[in-house]
Amino acid sequence: MTTEPAILIQQLSKSYQESGQQHDIFSDLQLKVSRGEFIVLLGRSGSGKSTFLNLVSGIDRPNSGKIFINGTDITGLSEHDRTLFRRHHIGFVFQSYNLIPTLTVAENLLLPLELIKRVTRSDRDKVAELLEKLSLSDRLDNYPDRLSGGEQQRVAIARALIHDPDVILADEPTGNLDLDTAEQVLTLLDILVRKSGKTMIMATHSQEVIGQADRVLSIRNKLLLTHELPS
Repeated sequence: MTTEPAILIQQLSKSYQESGQQHDIFSDLQLKVSRGEFIVLLGRSGSGKSTFLNLVSGIDRPNSGKIFINGTDITGLSEHDRTLFRRHHIGFVFQSYNLIPTLTVAENLLLPLELIKRVTRSDRDKVAELLEKLSLSDRLDNYPDRLSGGEQQRVAIARALIHDPDVILADEPTGNLDLDTAEQVLTLLDILVRKSGKTMIMATHSQEVIGQADRVLSIRNKLLLTHELPS
């Protein structure tokens, strides 16, 4: 069994220019994430959580430093190759769901598979199986605007998992949900992601998630800090 980390971040820095001035988001970040580990990333809005996830997913590029996903240096890939890598190896759950409004629930779930040209009979069966686990079997042919917020987020989770990625990134996945629905979504993430041995980083400001994490981190003063887990 490989001991290679699922995610390895070395000397990562990110900044942006605004009105002729440089604004540093974080500097010289270091992180090693083991396979199957669940990390919660805390922080206020604007602290850099979303930027961090966009870098780890390859959506954005750092100013300096390296990010390895299962041994592949994604910072050394072209934009095209990063996109292809992400489609195969990374699942992303967005706060705003990001479902395609003109596609049905089933079509939204099949989209990641179509993008990697892999839609088999077993994949279609997997869509039905996932929707059943999420109590959404009766929503198969519905469009996103016919779903509640909690149902849309459950579909978004299923879409992030349908291509069996190694790494799951979740950006405030319960931020638009009421407390009860948020707890249901977190329970589903625990069942579908953690218990299948996937690696997950979840950015959130919700304290309720901390008890489920293996590690709790935060970005503060441009640094990545580790917090003690509650006993």
